[in-house]
Amino acid sequence: MRASRGFTLAEVMIAVAVTAMIGSLVWTSFASGFKAKEMVEAEAEIYRELRVGMGRLVREISMAFISASYDPERFRDNQDRPTFFDGQSDEISFSMLGHQRLTRDAKESDQSIVFYRVERDPDEKGVESLRRCEKPVIDDEPDQCEGWETLLSDVEKLELRYWDNKRNEWVNEWSTRGNDHPNQLPDRVLIEVTKKNELGKPQKFVTQARINLVTPLGM
Repeated sequence: MRASRGFTLAEVMIAVAVTAMIGSLVWTSFASGFKAKEMVEAEAEIYRELRVGMGRLVREISMAFISASYDPERFRDNQDRPTFFDGQSDEISFSMLGHQRLTRDAKESDQSIVFYRVERDPDEKGVESLRRCEKPVIDDEPDQCEGWETLLSDVEKLELRYWDNKRNEWVNEWSTRGNDHPNQLPDRVLIEVTKKNELGKPQKFVTQARINLVTPLGM
């Protein structure tokens, strides 16, 4: 009988090389899968944050209001009115009917003043974020607010425009504190947020808010 022939050195080396190649391909496939999974999860987190943050901004703008019930002797100028709407191209503040009391027996109502703007995030070095502050009691200092919180992190820009029904166009500013719109709120507010996506590149997200009460309460 002929003795069985073993593997030559060349055959062994080829087999090892093929096995190593297959292992490398399998590892690359797994690594790509893990990376894709991480990107999908990062994208989902960004959209979740945007949905919650922009949803809150839209909801609160829709509840903006101004009131005609104030003491004209005490508040003689539009600048001094306790309720107002002050919208700039990159920040906004207004009185709204959407405050929720978090403390029992707190001397608060459903009225408050909220502020939104993009500024340096104190909790993340070198990062700018869309930040919000709510003043739960409307008083003689409506522009003073404490307790700012981050609504959307890593935001590059907030752009706001306001729909002027009379001019039938979007305008960059709208304030009831001036002479142009002392008793009128815009029908809609266009909101554009530029935020980095899962690849670290800036991406613009756009939505609109429709204001329910565009004329003063009590008129």
